[in-house]
Amino acid sequence: MIRLLAISWMTGLLVLHAAEPHDLLRFGNGDQLHGKFMGIKEGPQVVWQRGDVTAPVEFKTDQLRHIVLNGGRPKRGLAALSHVALVNGDRIPGTVASMDEKGITLETTYAGSLRIPREQVAMLAPAPLGGRLHYHGPFIEDEWKMADASSPEGIPASRDEKDQGGENSGRWQFSGSAWYWPGKLSGTALLKENTMPDRAILRFDVAWRNRLSLAIGFHADFKKPEKKPADGNEPEAQPRRQNGFSPGDSSVFPTLFGNAYVLQIFSTHMMLFRVSADGTARVPVERIPNNGASIRLGESGTATVEIRCSRISGEIAVFINGDSAARWSEQDGTPPDAARYSGKGNGFGFVVQTEESPVRISDIMTAEWNGMPDAARSMQTDEQDIVLLANGTDRFSGKVGGFSDGRILMENKYGRFQFELDDIAEIRFARNKLATESEPAAGSVMVRMGPLGRISGKPVSGNADGIRLLNPICGEMNFNLESAVMLDFQNTNNIIDDWDAEF
Repeated sequence: MIRLLAISWMTGLLVLHAAEPHDLLRFGNGDQLHGKFMGIKEGPQVVWQRGDVTAPVEFKTDQLRHIVLNGGRPKRGLAALSHVALVNGDRIPGTVASMDEKGITLETTYAGSLRIPREQVAMLAPAPLGGRLHYHGPFIEDEWKMADASSPEGIPASRDEKDQGGENSGRWQFSGSAWYWPGKLSGTALLKENTMPDRAILRFDVAWRNRLSLAIGFHADFKKPEKKPADGNEPEAQPRRQNGFSPGDSSVFPTLFGNAYVLQIFSTHMMLFRVSADGTARVPVERIPNNGASIRLGESGTATVEIRCSRISGEIAVFINGDSAARWSEQDGTPPDAARYSGKGNGFGFVVQTEESPVRISDIMTAEWNGMPDAARSMQTDEQDIVLLANGTDRFSGKVGGFSDGRILMENKYGRFQFELDDIAEIRFARNKLATESEPAAGSVMVRMGPLGRISGKPVSGNADGIRLLNPICGEMNFNLESAVMLDFQNTNNIIDDWDAEF
């Protein structure tokens, strides 16, 4: 019934695309409807309005996967990145108003004042990432581009008109909150421009099936290599075959990424390459040696990958699921020199290098790197609270007490300390003081916010502007949706989990 209903309403789709940003409703079976979210009523049921339908339509929330609001663009972005991370996976944006041994009070722009029990807070982040988040998504399809080494114009042509968007289309597919490479071919790169600062963090979640073979270009300028004229009667080189290329093939990297670094990730190891497209390097593609880049990833699975790179210092580090996996240095004992660094641009991209290997990329984030060299897992202990300062190097352990006059109070064996809130990147609270994570209640929704934040709870009621949400930790809140980008009805603790049920 849902599929027939979706088909009958698709005639108005092009008109809506031309208008101002719209909402998108995606069902659990993959069908979708454009229109406008009008609220939630008892059931719970979502109220949905289409311009070409007289009366609003209601859908039970257990039929839905998610609703993307306002084309994935928050009507009003959050004023700051300050937030708390709860033991259940929620990340609640807001500024600290008070704190004691029993709880933390946050002031928010979307739900007023929230009181959170202290044992439910795993981390407090007053100034995460130095407050400089450059990109988080994907929620907007037209912010991205594609390129293919086989296509002269760099855009993958449809290889089968009957398979538009299917597994043989040679194109990445966007599904509201993730990109995925669905099928049998390989060779098309997914690219994002102008999102990486000189000192950058690139983090994303990847899911795969049938062994992982993924290349990630970063600090890429996407410059096309200069074509050398053929000598005499020598025929011009023919374009690469269009049905993909072998795993580990690095020869296409200059065409796809220009001047960049490219990290290849396989199920058992990683390799890093300098890539040059301007003819100044000795060779266009050169592997950087590293004896410690072995990893263990399964035939199928998921992982969080984080690349930290600095054009200034030449440092490059990779973390898998929060653990340090490999490091490289382009300094070679010489003073820092950005001109020696191969990555000349501010973009990044992905390309799958194995046929018959579906891949999903989600929860993509770029931010300014504060230089912190170690892994996130080293930042939490059983016995003590850890305070990491925003400079990325200084940290203190002990017992965090209260909050007074804009300062966090801490005590350890060396004495008592006070830290300005704006000088603190993160506070990770001792694990033995935290509550046990509980399963989300049936019928819960996850409200995802821009540029960060996710809050779960049971929807009680609401309209197009806001909903009443019963959060298991904070209680009932009146939630203004101006900063929201998605209502996720099949949420997990991953910020975006949006793939075919086979995975």
